[in-house]
Amino acid sequence: MKEELLREIGLTQSEIKVYLSLLELGDSTRGDIVNESRIAGSKIYEILEKLQEKGFVSIYTKNKVKHFKPTNPQQIIYYLEEKKSQIEEVEKQTQQLLPSLLEKFSSSKEEEEVEVLSGIKGLEVLFREQVETLKRGETCYVIGGTRGYDEENVEAFFHKIQKMRQKKGIKTRMVFNIKQRESYAEQFSSKVYKFTEIRYMHHTSPVAINFYKDKTIIIIFGKKTTSIYINSKEVANSFMEYFNLLWKTTKK
Repeated sequence: MKEELLREIGLTQSEIKVYLSLLELGDSTRGDIVNESRIAGSKIYEILEKLQEKGFVSIYTKNKVKHFKPTNPQQIIYYLEEKKSQIEEVEKQTQQLLPSLLEKFSSSKEEEEVEVLSGIKGLEVLFREQVETLKRGETCYVIGGTRGYDEENVEAFFHKIQKMRQKKGIKTRMVFNIKQRESYAEQFSSKVYKFTEIRYMHHTSPVAINFYKDKTIIIIFGKKTTSIYINSKEVANSFMEYFNLLWKTTKK
């Protein structure tokens, strides 16, 4: 739970390991931290310097040896307040810039039929647009795939999106491989998300396909997550026909 919280406020996995190790150790040397956190010694100084920049670690020299110790955990609140202030300033500037950006976006939108985005951030852009576009009672469709190398973060991301769909009253119909029934039946069941229906097929889709209205998102979960966004009624209708065929021949 505490690792998830620290990740949410902006620490990387390596920073979390080092920070939690320091809280356990107290005043420490580089070697102590390497042993406790199991982070490579070649990276430890860089991580500690980043934690110092965020105000979570203090560094001093004693007998010509660098020592490190955690600052008061209250600093987490100060750090969040600073981030909040920065975000509010960026939001203010963005609101001023938004009208001209929207004007340019609208004029070029019809020409853009295919986009390729990378990583979890790319997914977030596409799925936030999905949630904003769909109205209460409308449906998005999912033909599932694997979660790739970054399974933990991908899983957490889709739970966050599903909660957003649930809150807005967006219906979700999903088809997954039968081997995923044990985990997904509980995680995405209608008991957890009441607007969700799941069925299972016997073959595996090498990609995850999400579509709604005229938009299709094809996700390839390799070492790096790649998303292909297609704005085409014809493509979305083709996947709708395929989905309906799967839905009729799959089981709950």
